[in-house]
Amino acid sequence: MISRVFYRFVKNAFRLFFTLYNRLEVRGMSNVPDEGPMIVASNHASFVDPPLIGGVIPIRLRYLAKESLFRVPLLNFFIRVLGAVPVRRGDSQRAGAVMKLLLALLKEGESVLLFPEGSRTADGRLKPLEAGVAYLSVKTGVPVLPVYVKGSFEVWPRGRALPRPSKLKLSISRLIYPDPDMPDERERREKLMRSLERELAAMEGEANVC
Repeated sequence: MISRVFYRFVKNAFRLFFTLYNRLEVRGMSNVPDEGPMIVASNHASFVDPPLIGGVIPIRLRYLAKESLFRVPLLNFFIRVLGAVPVRRGDSQRAGAVMKLLLALLKEGESVLLFPEGSRTADGRLKPLEAGVAYLSVKTGVPVLPVYVKGSFEVWPRGRALPRPSKLKLSISRLIYPDPDMPDERERREKLMRSLERELAAMEGEANVC
């Protein structure tokens, strides 16, 4: 069990780093509930995204991270503290086990961070979303909190050794709940996905204008 005091220290250290090094700007904190569980669904352009979101959202988030990251000693330590769960890409059996793990975490009252694009974008633009977020939300009744990160692609794109001191903006939208009045589960998932797609696309558009 991770000490709450130590977790808060690591979390606040990440937020302070991004605030000072990347002039972090956060919008929509009033949309974050006081307690979980919830599914935080964000765009994904960089390794910066998980610690950034984990440092900003008050509730501790569990999230998936590439197994290779856990072989980096110091990084391994900090991402575990922030709630990371190691996974291997391309392993369908492992993917099924991961979904079961995430379902169990949500049912136990924990909150999770997911990147519905599936992998980091190669050009900084939002990619088509995968349906895992909607599946988890409909199965558990847990709401989805849309989050959009602007600038992380510029801060730490693929192939770069160290992050740049470019500006970061993190926008948080309102919770999206699965529709309890739709009897068909597939239709509930599709409706939730459409809502999430519209919200992330709108947040991307606003971020590119500002």
